Amino acid sequence: MWSQFLVLWCEILQILPSDAQSCYVKCAQALPRLINTSNFLFIRKDVNIARNSCFSCITQLNHPNMRYFLQLTTEQQGLPENKIYYKHIYYLLRIATQTVSFLPFSTVDDRQFIEKHADLYRLLIEKIEESMPDHCQTVEEKNHSLGIIISRHLSLIWNTADRTVLIPILLRCDLAKKSVGWLAQASKLTANSRRPLISIIHNTARHDDGVDELNKYGAIEIIKQYQKTKIEKNDAPILITSMVLALLSTPEELKRDQQGMNIVLNQLLQLVMNAAKGDRYRRDGFHVSEPLCVLVKMFVVEERTLDFILCHAETRPPSDMHSKIRLFASLLFKFAEALNGTDLLEQFTLTALLNIFWSISFQQTYSAELIQDQEFIAAIRRFVEDDQENEVLEQYKPRSMEGVKEAAHGILHNLNLDSKHELVLNRENISADDFISDTIEKKSTKPSIMISYCHADNPFCSQVFDLLSKHSDAFDIWIDRTHCQGVEDLWESIADGMEQASIIVCLLSGQYFESKSCRKEFIYATDSLKKKILPVLIEQFEPKGWLGIRMTGIKYVRFRGSFELEQNKIAELINTVLSSLSPTKVLVNENLSAQPPISHATLPPRHESSISTNNITAQLTSLNALRPVDQWTSTSGDIHMWFAYNQLSTQFRDLFNFQTGEEMLNYAQMLVKDREKHMNTYAR
Repeated sequence: MWSQFLVLWCEILQILPSDAQSCYVKCAQALPRLINTSNFLFIRKDVNIARNSCFSCITQLNHPNMRYFLQLTTEQQGLPENKIYYKHIYYLLRIATQTVSFLPFSTVDDRQFIEKHADLYRLLIEKIEESMPDHCQTVEEKNHSLGIIISRHLSLIWNTADRTVLIPILLRCDLAKKSVGWLAQASKLTANSRRPLISIIHNTARHDDGVDELNKYGAIEIIKQYQKTKIEKNDAPILITSMVLALLSTPEELKRDQQGMNIVLNQLLQLVMNAAKGDRYRRDGFHVSEPLCVLVKMFVVEERTLDFILCHAETRPPSDMHSKIRLFASLLFKFAEALNGTDLLEQFTLTALLNIFWSISFQQTYSAELIQDQEFIAAIRRFVEDDQENEVLEQYKPRSMEGVKEAAHGILHNLNLDSKHELVLNRENISADDFISDTIEKKSTKPSIMISYCHADNPFCSQVFDLLSKHSDAFDIWIDRTHCQGVEDLWESIADGMEQASIIVCLLSGQYFESKSCRKEFIYATDSLKKKILPVLIEQFEPKGWLGIRMTGIKYVRFRGSFELEQNKIAELINTVLSSLSPTKVLVNENLSAQPPISHATLPPRHESSISTNNITAQLTSLNALRPVDQWTSTSGDIHMWFAYNQLSTQFRDLFNFQTGEEMLNYAQMLVKDREKHMNTYAR
């Protein structure tokens, strides 16, 4: 019955009221009865009916007949000749508002429909702006009402913004700037008129583009002023305000109010617990994904936040670390099949949960709890092996989250259950002869440099890459954009690049610090591979936490200003790279430039057993250079001369019995990879 009426209603609205006045009147009379007797639950269950209802109402609102009324001032809308539109506009807005929240907007066609009607949303936003206290000639200091129709405008914007994939469209309609301005006037509005404002900003802040736009217009300061007014008495708006501040703030800004944040963390965890048991995973108007999203942001770099949630957060009923991890695990199992469907909200929830577990797995205190759960480990392995991740999902997750497969792989890596960790363990047990043989097969004629960076820093990375590329005669460059195209296992390729690199140049920024993928790379390079790291600090970034503790004592280069203008830093970067490569580069090049100058001499051929170290040392005073390393042999005297000049024991020389200069180079590379282990071996 509803679908049939909808078709008839839309046909009537195509006609001018003056030409079909009786039809307008009869439809207006039938609408309240039909809406009150219709159960919108049946529309929610049938996405086709929901889509048809939503799109039909939005189409009619955009029709010239209805736009005429929407463009009128509030006073003009109240004139007798315009009252015939009123109920139709009211119900078109009401139905569109309800049904837009039923649609996942998982298809390009659905999103393009909203894009095509962006002018309508722009009109609604402008009419809300005109109705705000600052634009009214006479307005009371408090309890200014926006009116029924404008309130319906706000409700439609609120629910549309709840579909996160639509936020870029609404931003192009100037929603971020306008909504910040509206919230600044909240204290002058009635409770009903101001209620949608903080929720619209919250929905906007769930998208990275929304965060950037809101911060551009000073949203954090406006929200804090709104918070100080204490005009909100209900828990929901108060919690939303705290969630918005968490989404908009940097980790450093969040730390400044630790006590206040602890209260918010208690509320967020309680909301997760309640929503996990609620209908459609909702409670008090929140979907479980909303508090999970905020927790992901707060877990990214601050271990104390994670510790507080798992060990100290107060909930009803009381919960301990084990039960809290089980709460997240049970939700993970419930959303495990999300990638098989098209519901973006379910996919987003799954992504948030995996990112939370990734953060948990970085902490050894809790990793044992995860390893013991075989059902959990099996589920994570399936995500790593599954190729069903939807491309749409990439448009739906914020910067603080990684994709499903990346997060799952990161969890296994941290728990030492991935194939790459097993490979590292196996290599630790390889004999020196096997390792040298393997290295000779893989050795490049030039050392390799890897660039580790966050994709948010792409422009800076491109400048560094272009700079280093000018020295391609001295070293090769490994970077994901040139070495990971079309690879099946991205992490395997990155790990191989790190293992082959002589030095890893890490471009460090706030985004790098907050990226779990970058954290995984850095820790693998420093903790597992013991690689030489050259940190490049971008602008004012100061390493801290997990990153700061691993940078202690490491030389770094900082670029505070424009890359092109930092000529001294550019020279420092190149010189640092070249000097870091010198132990390898010296052996690869034709002379040992890293050693003090020695004079030329011709040494007679001799066998290693007949060479006197004292005689070689005496001759070194007249040497300027050695022959190219690729010409060194055990019988030519070059190897013995090098050992003698560096005052290395003949027992050490005879122990390894190097036959060529290439063998010395390969062994030197092995020492660089695990110097401490070999030093301990020789100490015994």
